[in-house]
Amino acid sequence: MTTTDAPARDPVSLVPRLSSDHMTQLNLSLALLMAASFVVFVPAMLIDPRALDSAPVWVKPQKFNISLALHFFTITALAQLVPRKVRTGPTLIVFSYLAGFALLLEYVWVAVQAAQAKRSHFNYDSQFEGLMYAAMGVGAFLLMTIAMALAVQIWRKGDRSRFGLWLGSVVGLTGAFFSTLYFGFEMSSSSRYVGAPLEGGGATVPFFGWSREYGDLRPAHFVSLHLMQTVPFAGWLADRREWNAKGIVAGVTLAQLGLAAALFLQAKAGQPFWPA
Repeated sequence: MTTTDAPARDPVSLVPRLSSDHMTQLNLSLALLMAASFVVFVPAMLIDPRALDSAPVWVKPQKFNISLALHFFTITALAQLVPRKVRTGPTLIVFSYLAGFALLLEYVWVAVQAAQAKRSHFNYDSQFEGLMYAAMGVGAFLLMTIAMALAVQIWRKGDRSRFGLWLGSVVGLTGAFFSTLYFGFEMSSSSRYVGAPLEGGGATVPFFGWSREYGDLRPAHFVSLHLMQTVPFAGWLADRREWNAKGIVAGVTLAQLGLAAALFLQAKAGQPFWPA
């Protein structure tokens, strides 16, 4: 991916040319770190036969690697909608470093616990592990604050000549921030499962590990989190096709939030979204 000091203005381009400013390079480096970690952890997945909560022990680190790589690639790309002086200003720089610190905290702890075949989340086996679980909650909040900070900057100073992408970015980042924190809080205050032991068990969705026998709050969390990718993409597509950007962005947002809410209510009723 090439870098330049000026973002592309072509509304047809899905992946913009990236600036060489510090904020862009920092978030891109974090994304590449997670992508590289996914490759590095593949041998562990293939060699290590141990399981935890009905899933191979290295699946959770790999899910984090994919999710966080996508998260920071998205932040990097959407940051190109604001002027360079905004990206190099204190607001986005500070929130980028806070998110980077949170990433490293989550990354190390999840990997260390996987190596010991222990849970990194929902783990109260010792006082230290309970404290680290609380720290993971703070880390998740910091990872999302960069999305909200960027949404505010795009809304205030972003390039509105690509209106669909501008609107989709503001709505997608904001919607992901609030909905993800809500569903994350619901999980952390109780459990990821409804009507099941903490460790779950039984049939699960391959790789994702979502229960097919009990209510599982994670699918709702997953759907809400990825508003920050799907809604900007919908806005970009509306620009390219010359569709009604407001209608497309609103429709995709409402549909995805509606799906997340339906999955949440289904899980709260103790029902799996994909019964075994």
